[in-house]
Amino acid sequence: MRLHLRDYQRRMFLPLLAIGLAAYYVMVFLPIKHRADTLDAPLRQSWRKLTTALDQTNALTVDFQRVTNQLGETRDAIATLENSRQKAIARVELPSKVRGKLNGAFELVDYQNEKSKDIDDVFRLAKERKVNLLSDLYFGYPEHTADMRQPSLLWPALYFADGLVRCAIQRGVTTLLSLDVPLTLTNAYVAGGEQLVQIPIEIEFVAPIEKAESLLRSLPLRGDEARAAGFADAALDKPVLFIDRVLLRKQSPDKPDEGRIFLRAVGYVLQGERSGS
Repeated sequence: MRLHLRDYQRRMFLPLLAIGLAAYYVMVFLPIKHRADTLDAPLRQSWRKLTTALDQTNALTVDFQRVTNQLGETRDAIATLENSRQKAIARVELPSKVRGKLNGAFELVDYQNEKSKDIDDVFRLAKERKVNLLSDLYFGYPEHTADMRQPSLLWPALYFADGLVRCAIQRGVTTLLSLDVPLTLTNAYVAGGEQLVQIPIEIEFVAPIEKAESLLRSLPLRGDEARAAGFADAALDKPVLFIDRVLLRKQSPDKPDEGRIFLRAVGYVLQGERSGS
């Protein structure tokens, strides 16, 4: 009888134990597992982003030493890019005199007087260097029109055009045939930005090929750089101009070393200079 009671108790205990374990699983383990899965979700999401960024979506492990090296290389590349950006900004920065006029209120009378003075100086320089200039050169310099929304940009345009003409004369062109500054100054000019406003200058001239090459080499140099490169007569405030297009053709069969050159050069105005930066 005593054995039968123990056997009965053992048989009753096992179902109760199973029910207790099931209740523990449902009431304790499953909520804990759900909570753990919830806590793991940000980690899994971050892991997916990391493996996707590394192009290792099927990888079970990540080489974090490689990631660290790539991060260092990326930071070095960003620093190099920023350094290059600063050098580019310094290269295209306008002289303080031009920046002052760009920042101030535009006065047409002042601009016309400055333009006339520059052209008179150019004709004197051309006479000294025995360079032929067209009499209508005056009309090739940037001209104010009523539809200009940002007439103050005429100041850097004048600076670039006059600088290119002077540079051409100094480098020994034979004849200056034409000058044009095809500005579209009706575009909006946003102060405080760092976009570049492009100002093109087109010039056509006759020159010995050697002299034309000398002119082209000098264009992207600042004044001090030009003097260091052997252009001793370069102005210290010489504008930096970039070559956009060059067309060369022979001037005449009896002068094989002389050419007629069309040049389109470009000067840049950093919009941030509008606010004096």
